[in-house]
Amino acid sequence: MKILMVLESDFPPDSRVEKEAISLFEQGHEIHIICYSNERLPEFELKDKFTIHRIKFSGFFRYKISVLALVLPFYFIKWRKAINRSYKKYLFDVIHVHDLPLSKVGYYFKKKYGCQLVCDQHEFYSNWIYETAHMNTLLGKIIARISNWKSYEKKYLNLADLIITVAKPLEENYLQKYDVKKDKIITVPNTPTKNIYCRKNIQQEIVEKYKKDFVIFYAGGIDILRGIDTAIRALKIIKGKIPNVKLLLCGKIRKPYDPFKTANIYNVTDVVDFKGWIDEDEIPSYISASQICFFTPPVNRDEINKTIATKIYQYAIMERPMIVSDAKMMKDFVEKNKLGIAIKTNDSEAFANAVFDIYNHKFSLGKNDANEDWLWEKTVSPLILKYNYLEQIRNGK
Repeated sequence: MKILMVLESDFPPDSRVEKEAISLFEQGHEIHIICYSNERLPEFELKDKFTIHRIKFSGFFRYKISVLALVLPFYFIKWRKAINRSYKKYLFDVIHVHDLPLSKVGYYFKKKYGCQLVCDQHEFYSNWIYETAHMNTLLGKIIARISNWKSYEKKYLNLADLIITVAKPLEENYLQKYDVKKDKIITVPNTPTKNIYCRKNIQQEIVEKYKKDFVIFYAGGIDILRGIDTAIRALKIIKGKIPNVKLLLCGKIRKPYDPFKTANIYNVTDVVDFKGWIDEDEIPSYISASQICFFTPPVNRDEINKTIATKIYQYAIMERPMIVSDAKMMKDFVEKNKLGIAIKTNDSEAFANAVFDIYNHKFSLGKNDANEDWLWEKTVSPLILKYNYLEQIRNGK
């Protein structure tokens, strides 16, 4: 089948999108990805396993108008026109929409041309969106009151031919709250690939760079929803007992959040190292260069309590102890498999104590035989099976 993946961001670096695209290509499907244009990259790019179509939207349109998508029609109209140009040329069999917002656009093509619609939910969007920084400004709160994402989510998920979630509890959420049909929803955890997360893919120069430091590592988006301030505040306590401590942050900062402001307040800028965004190929090297990894988000959202973030699997596969918050599913996973220590949300003293327990060898990382179960090559199976089923339906079998 010809599959168009619709992505409301730049590509690369979305690893989940790339993993799905490659897995489906290996099953014989033709994969196209349409996304925002990055000025450094071509508008049309033919890769070995998929084709990328990049469309130019101004920064204002991307970050301001998109917030008003359910209030003003301009955002959906522009995306529809952009996709239509590619659709007329390639006549796609499936529109595979990553994340909730562009589901309406995907349904437009299903209704007009008879293609199948896949809604790939990277998170519980209608729960997540109201906790973001931009939705908690004065203007954002006004927009939030007139944007009914829950109603939108229910409507378009029920109109999809296939719904993909990242965790079983989210699948159950949609079954119970939105009455979606059980036979058209699957769970595909966002697990790492074994060709990247392995000992053979470690750059020794990166490990060597930090060999004199006691590194506490985080990789991923850097914003108000990640709990990074908890670790930064804890540094004031930690560096008194571990002088060579270093907090290493790799990722893109999403404004208005500013980790350096917190570091300045607590006088710990000297032990914070910010690398910015790194290629996924480099993440295993930075994990190997660290002594502890962490992810301590607030637990005030259904979405965070009912999913396990990709980074947790990454840390586990690379066998590094981790500190996590007490988000239900993540905490249970980490404690059951003896992967690290769960602490109370926003408790920097507890974070520091967890660091000391690991530093003083009071915590021992469990030996797990389940590593294969945490790899993409195994967890992608439901996606492959469902796409085979969609193809059979399309071919009238």
